[in-house]
Amino acid sequence: MAIAIVIPGRDVRSLKKRLEELLPGEEILVYPEDVKHPKEVEVAIVWNHSADLWERLPYLKLVCSFGAGVDHLIFDKGLPPNVRVTRIVDSQLTVGMRKYVCMAVLNLHKNLFHYYELQQKRRWGRLKEAEIDIRPGVLGLGVLGADIAYHLHVLGFEVYGYSRRPKKIEGVHCLSEKEDQWEKFLSSINALICVLPLTPDTYGILNEQLFNKMPDGSYLINVGRGHQLIEADLIRAIKSGKIKGAFLDVFSTEPLPYEHAFWDIPEIIITPHIASLTDPDNAARQIAANYLKFKEGEELENVVDLGLGY
Repeated sequence: MAIAIVIPGRDVRSLKKRLEELLPGEEILVYPEDVKHPKEVEVAIVWNHSADLWERLPYLKLVCSFGAGVDHLIFDKGLPPNVRVTRIVDSQLTVGMRKYVCMAVLNLHKNLFHYYELQQKRRWGRLKEAEIDIRPGVLGLGVLGADIAYHLHVLGFEVYGYSRRPKKIEGVHCLSEKEDQWEKFLSSINALICVLPLTPDTYGILNEQLFNKMPDGSYLINVGRGHQLIEADLIRAIKSGKIKGAFLDVFSTEPLPYEHAFWDIPEIIITPHIASLTDPDNAARQIAANYLKFKEGEELENVVDLGLGY
């Protein structure tokens, strides 16, 4: 049995070395150059794989996503139905995401958009109200969303959260789909934070219809996935004043094309998918542990329900 690392466009030498340290005696192969006998490869570590991967590695039984997101697998129609999928759950991913979102909310709260504009004009100008009343709403209360919501509460914000099923988080107004509270959630907040996984249900969820249910002059922070945002709808919402500003870390096309309209909209802050990054060492340890469980026929950690998308 062999493990193939299928992460095109990235230097995976350090990951390969770490896996060899954690799994002495096991064969760790970099795809495609090291894979001479596809029949031996039953486990693959995958990120941004090509569409023909399953044809080239037809004996796979376990696929480990090299990250918390699994949309690159969920939307792959060629993924064999008998292949099990796992993902990375990393405390450092949670901390990184928390820091990014808190940074964005605090920037809005202190109105740094305004002060940056004044700085460009070399003007000294205080606002009558030094702080904006930001009411954050976290869309998705999984591991990342729940952590973000709680820590925004700790910072003193009145925080709302929305999830499929009812949740309880200290200091957070938790609303749910089960209790039919979608419109109440959107009307109660003025800064929407999307941390949802990308699934068929969340594809394009950040759209004109959603924006219109929020108060005028609201904000958007998207750290979920780029395909959740209808970009043309956001542009229209900003031009109309419905959305006052946005922090975007994910995009439907990455890198963001040079000619994209977002570059020329001062109300949008663009970051290049850096809100939270997978730590290779933590990922290697989780993958190695699951590989040993797989070999022994034991229950795996962080298995993805492909129907739900997470």
